[in-house]
Amino acid sequence: MKRIAGEVYLVDVWQFGRAGLGGVYLIRGEGAALVEAGTSLAVPRILTALEELGISRGKVRWIFVTHVHLDHAGGAGVLVRQLPQARVVVHPRGARHLADPRRLLSSVRQAVGDRFPLYGEAIPIPEEQLYVPEDGEVFPVGKHRIRAVDAPGHAPHHLCFFEETQGLLFTGDAAGLWLDGRLFPATVPPSFDLELSLATLERISALDPKVVCYTHFGPRSGAEGLREYAELLLQWLGWVRDAWQEASWDEGTAVKLLLEQLAREGWPVHDPLLREDLLMSAQGVLGYLKRREAEGA
Repeated sequence: MKRIAGEVYLVDVWQFGRAGLGGVYLIRGEGAALVEAGTSLAVPRILTALEELGISRGKVRWIFVTHVHLDHAGGAGVLVRQLPQARVVVHPRGARHLADPRRLLSSVRQAVGDRFPLYGEAIPIPEEQLYVPEDGEVFPVGKHRIRAVDAPGHAPHHLCFFEETQGLLFTGDAAGLWLDGRLFPATVPPSFDLELSLATLERISALDPKVVCYTHFGPRSGAEGLREYAELLLQWLGWVRDAWQEASWDEGTAVKLLLEQLAREGWPVHDPLLREDLLMSAQGVLGYLKRREAEGA
């Protein structure tokens, strides 16, 4: 566990069995809170971290989830059974998927294939333990103030959370992945939207965060990464589009060509987990391009 600032701590939940891939942030104080819930497999590590910080389970008031994808909110249903006073703060377009996760589970199973067991289980959350915030709503957590910010693009049900007193911005997947000092695209199916993503990056940049807190993974000082991610999105979309065109619109060939290019550019395509993430992000861009084509754009 690592202290980020004030009473904010990062817990490495060893996503997919590896350190440095996924985290949950804990905020200590009156009405303690979590930012993200991880998968259900992360719950024991989260509960242990709460105990180490001296936070009793009955004192946790909020679980802020940036969006309902299972690596961010999959563990929320298990957590609320252990944290009886906690309510899950979720985007209005995501709440129904946490109340009844069957459709979400089906979508994830289709997207990740053999990796699905690594996402654990998703248990329905009683509606009285779900809370849908207004855009801009502020939640006091001890000395901290957490503002919910509508942030579509990665997914239509995406929020960011801005800690106003320390200038910490919890970006979920809206600003990509920050792994071993490198930005990775987070453009997964089924709903990635380039224009919405760029608009979100502009909006959260205007908050002038002092630290960007990535779920994947950890803090990065300053807001420079937000501008860098906007540039990466445009570059990434161009790479995927060019590979698709070169492959004469055959997706399988396009992905092969893309991986070859990424290898030449020094991307870690030989790492099985990161390769799968890159493949999913390529599929998300292909889906976006096909939707734009169908719309005549």
